[in-house]
Amino acid sequence: MKRIVWLALACGIVLTSTGVASAQNFFRQMRVDSFEGSGIDLYHHGDFTGALSKFEDALRLSPDDLQVRYNHGLDLYALGRFSDAAADFRTCLAQQPDFVPALFNLGVTDIALNDYDGAKSIFQQILSDHPTSMRAHFDLGLSQYLSGHPDQAEKDFAVATLLHPQYVQAHYDRALAMYKTDNLVGADAELAAALKLNPSFAKGYFLRGAIRLREGDDSGARGQFESAAKTASDPVLKSLCSQIIAQIGV
Repeated sequence: MKRIVWLALACGIVLTSTGVASAQNFFRQMRVDSFEGSGIDLYHHGDFTGALSKFEDALRLSPDDLQVRYNHGLDLYALGRFSDAAADFRTCLAQQPDFVPALFNLGVTDIALNDYDGAKSIFQQILSDHPTSMRAHFDLGLSQYLSGHPDQAEKDFAVATLLHPQYVQAHYDRALAMYKTDNLVGADAELAAALKLNPSFAKGYFLRGAIRLREGDDSGARGQFESAAKTASDPVLKSLCSQIIAQIGV
């Protein structure tokens, strides 16, 4: 220790209390960054529990670190701890009200918590400042659909497809909303767009099969359900298709 002090004095360095505090903050931030970096790496490798431990280590050192708190919230969401994730995103917004990623993910978390009115309010708030946000239109549509308003949902999904014509899920969800409102022609057109973009989109064929059944076209329905079964990776969907095909008969 004496030798370190002597070297400091020989170099003309005077370690004031402010300087010591600054050095401590510097090294603490290095540790925070290290924990956060490890957490992000684990998160991207699907180890959400391991990532959570690293983010919590970082927050113990720096409870007010906005980015770490946000990543902690994302990880809690991935673990299915939606209420805890929402609390993290609200903490971020209390620190920085214009932190849009936290606001957006709070809306997504509200959907997971079945708080559709809360989600709608958030996405409408985002759209007031960012009217061309495809994701905000899409998730507003999802909130409308899940809260029992397919007519309103269809309008938001329509905007999402205009803003991002290649987004297969937006075409599908618009078709689903149209199906719910008995617009079978419009739904079929949206499914055609979705299947043109992704010919292996099993859910698209399945919904087309449901449309054909409502139209009284059993033969056409059977073909669509067969295509759905052929392209589906989900064994539950495959089984459901087989059951429906069996009920339709020859």
